[in-house]
Amino acid sequence: MKRSDGGFTLIELVLVILVLAIVSTGVTKFITYGVNIYQDTAGRDKQISDSRFVIERITREVRNALPNSVRVTADGKCVEFIPILASSSYVDIPVLPDIASDTVTLVKSDEGGNSASAKLVVYPLTQSDVYVNGSSLTGKVFDIASYGSVTDNVYTVTLDNAVLFNEESPTERYFIVKDSVAYCQGSGDTIKRYQGHTLTATQSSSPSGTGILMAERQTNGAPFSILSATLLRNAIVQIDFTFRYSDEDLRLINEVHIANVP
Repeated sequence: MKRSDGGFTLIELVLVILVLAIVSTGVTKFITYGVNIYQDTAGRDKQISDSRFVIERITREVRNALPNSVRVTADGKCVEFIPILASSSYVDIPVLPDIASDTVTLVKSDEGGNSASAKLVVYPLTQSDVYVNGSSLTGKVFDIASYGSVTDNVYTVTLDNAVLFNEESPTERYFIVKDSVAYCQGSGDTIKRYQGHTLTATQSSSPSGTGILMAERQTNGAPFSILSATLLRNAIVQIDFTFRYSDEDLRLINEVHIANVP
């Protein structure tokens, strides 16, 4: 009776190694494809998330802008506006032929708005009405010195000077504002947010200050435009962003309708 010795021949070992190599190659490619798909999906999600964040932030702020304060530079690089801190009705303001006064009586706003270095605005109809320093004795925008105590939902605000407003608001509405805000396309395909820069009658494409980075890889050099208000509709700010990631572009177009009733 023959005895069979255990073991593998050289040919069998080579065949096993070849089979394992083929299987390993297939598994490796499968894993690589899975990783690439995950990275691509994660990159797209980040791309969409980043772009949505800056558009949503701009949209929310612009919608809360002082009527007729939104303006866009001629080159389309910057949109600027003045956010509303508080708004309600006034009881009494000095208007010709009244005597100039440094006090006004206001109905308390639900938003509060008792901010230092703020300004009181009544019936702004044009950009030239609002982009002023607030120290004039006549006009529509005046610096606030202090706030009185609230009694029966009414309180007195003291202004820096004895002033006269140009005209009454048909709805007897007032606004309290402070700083202007600007979003601008900057160097390196970035979108930056500026606040607290000096109000100027002529809009600047490069506001003072360093600005806060809001988005990167935005390649459209003129992303902002505005359609002025008409008798049939409010003003519209158009945002046209193109975000570039690797070898593809994501273009997002958004329209923001702005209330222009002062």
